[in-house]
Amino acid sequence: MKVLLVRPPVPRETIGLKHLMTCEPLELEYAGASLTGEHDVQILDLQLERGLERRLREFRPDVVGTSCYITGVGEALRVCRTVKRWNPAVHTVVGGVHASLVPEDFADPAVDIIVQGDGTSALPRLLRALEPGRSPLELPQLDVADGSGGLRFSPRGAYMPDPDSLPFPQRDLTAHLRHRYFYVYHAPLALLKTTWGCWYDCNFCFNWRVTGGPAFARSPESVAAELQGIAEPEVYIVDDIFLINRRRLARLAELLRERGIRKHYLCFSRADFIAQNEAVIAEWAELGLSAVLIGLEAATDAELQSMEKRSTVRLNREAVAVLRRNGVDPYGSLIPQPDYLPEDWERLARFIDETGLYYLNISPLTPLPGTTIWPEYQDRITVRRDAHALWDLSHVVLPTRMPLKAYYRALLRVYGRTVFDISRARRVTLRPRPPLLSRASLRIWWGVLRAALQFWNAHRHHHARTVCTRRSP
Repeated sequence: MKVLLVRPPVPRETIGLKHLMTCEPLELEYAGASLTGEHDVQILDLQLERGLERRLREFRPDVVGTSCYITGVGEALRVCRTVKRWNPAVHTVVGGVHASLVPEDFADPAVDIIVQGDGTSALPRLLRALEPGRSPLELPQLDVADGSGGLRFSPRGAYMPDPDSLPFPQRDLTAHLRHRYFYVYHAPLALLKTTWGCWYDCNFCFNWRVTGGPAFARSPESVAAELQGIAEPEVYIVDDIFLINRRRLARLAELLRERGIRKHYLCFSRADFIAQNEAVIAEWAELGLSAVLIGLEAATDAELQSMEKRSTVRLNREAVAVLRRNGVDPYGSLIPQPDYLPEDWERLARFIDETGLYYLNISPLTPLPGTTIWPEYQDRITVRRDAHALWDLSHVVLPTRMPLKAYYRALLRVYGRTVFDISRARRVTLRPRPPLLSRASLRIWWGVLRAALQFWNAHRHHHARTVCTRRSP
């Protein structure tokens, strides 16, 4: 069969990091790897490319697959509708974490099949089930359109097989685009995934719920083997928590040294692990660890407890200090509450100043469907569930104590006094940055300005088509 895998574009109103990063569609490269050799596969990345209808005419696929997070639901549905208009006989398939958690968001006549769980192992079986005389409902982990906008469910099974049994991502499917993938100043960039799920149960996050149980982790040997085949010097490890298992990290470090693998790494970790394991951070800094994204979340212990974070502000401060002592840039993630007043924003800004953070991601508390706090907040949601572009962890979707415009301006001021202070950037950032007038720097500053403009106008995104006029069901 001919299979076209499509990454949807980012919606216009979505803010987030879209102006500061464009990473490879790793989930589609995994899916492609499971099909190449037996099927003819192409990837179309609509975040960088155009021409879906032209590709359909030229390639003439039998199956079109797509994947997205909650912000991309509308765009993924548009992809499927375009496919069905071109040829109703083409099978449309949707997968990804949001499809696994909230399949009803894709209950659309243009969507034939929704893959639950790991698509890499499911797709080859699914294509065989599309042969005449067979039904996808024979297979576990699939939802099938019933023809009236509803879904029929096949039996549920394990989220995924042993992750070491998965093929490595088929990166040559995006060979023509690889020079355009970046994350802030990390470029040329490749993504690496070594675990699925999470060992913690923070109530605002669904990653630990996606797998339906414990996390799945690849062996150090598998990870090292994949790293040997990655050409890019920068590697973004997209695990929800990479720096977590000391024994696994020690074995992987040993393999990297043995095989002479040298990369610059960007990864995620928890503040408590970093604060309590400086020796691990020091070892990985020598191996190329250049930046760590930390879920700091808040500047008060009460807020951390409300999120079931199992950490403290003291550990947050110590984690940032440990990274800085070892020459690793901390990228801080913070979650302001919807009831913030000016004094709360000022406290958050002081915390940022005192810790020496520069790279930030400030995301108002967003109770996403699939999280444990969703039932608590769903009747207070102010943004329609089908206004998917605004569920980007940058727009506020709950009632605020401050006027909405003032809330967004306060958030933007925290960003502004941190990011736009060039002298502060020179003082606190550790990794050498490109010259201010270089192409890489201009790309980032242009992205920062575009994001700032979106935040400046974000209150206007809450208009009649996006605001709830009744309580969410």
